[in-house]
Amino acid sequence: MAERAPSYGGQAVIEGVVMRGPRFAAMSVRAPDGEIVTLVKKAEMPSQRGGVFRWPIVRGALSFIDSLSLGIEMLVKSAEISMPEQEAPSKASVNIAVAAGGLIAVGLFVALPAYAAPFILNALRLSGRVYTSLVELMLRITLLVGYISAVSRMKDIQRVLQYHGAEHQVIWAWENHHGDPEVSRENWNREAAVSLLASKAAGYSRLHPRCGTSFLFLVALCSWFVFIFVSPPNVIDRIIVRLLLMPLVAGLSYEALKASAGHEGIIWEIIRAPGIGLQKLTTRTPDASQLEVAANSLALLIEAERGVS
Repeated sequence: MAERAPSYGGQAVIEGVVMRGPRFAAMSVRAPDGEIVTLVKKAEMPSQRGGVFRWPIVRGALSFIDSLSLGIEMLVKSAEISMPEQEAPSKASVNIAVAAGGLIAVGLFVALPAYAAPFILNALRLSGRVYTSLVELMLRITLLVGYISAVSRMKDIQRVLQYHGAEHQVIWAWENHHGDPEVSRENWNREAAVSLLASKAAGYSRLHPRCGTSFLFLVALCSWFVFIFVSPPNVIDRIIVRLLLMPLVAGLSYEALKASAGHEGIIWEIIRAPGIGLQKLTTRTPDASQLEVAANSLALLIEAERGVS
């Protein structure tokens, strides 16, 4: 049986890709002059600390917070590299934007469904926690799909979506060709590794089961399961309880994503299908230069994780 590839993840940034491993993160960004600017930093995942940090559900909630923090940092750095002639956003301004985005997300995906559900239930002459949570789930999914669809149509976001697709395709290439001589520890050469990964990536799907888009759908689904058991009748109380339970929901969603990506069978395919479908909105087919950037990030990450250069 072939040895399983080390599991790496990533995210698209402005004109680039970040790849993340257990101990390091690597970013490659295409500068305006065409050169690829790189950054490698120590970025140990919370689960690497052992103990409670590796507990199921706990590791997922902590991983979500950690990934969000690293993602914001790398997004700012990618803007500085890719838009040198423009004033790069400060960390404070980015934090304000993220906070504002968080408030909008709470209002759109938590408060609005909780507020609207009773009116829909009254119209349908239904009641009870199960129906309340189910109506909220339907509203949450509808809003999520509508929001993603609207954002994905924006002209300025198209290249980011292409880099998102490049990230997935290069990870597929790594997972299927990690045993090839060009990327082995013994024969390691970064240029050869980048060439192999970029060329092989062109033949793989831009959709990947471990994508954060799939995680968002699982958050909506897991929230329905959790909220069935705790659903105060008062709308304000219900919103507060929903927010307090979000770390639990994030942890459960992480475990569901991890399990669904690592198993085969009809049940797991059904669980993966909605998230894969959403990725058709959040990714675009990349060009060769974008695959090169993503492959460069992954090659840098492999070097750092292996301790070679």
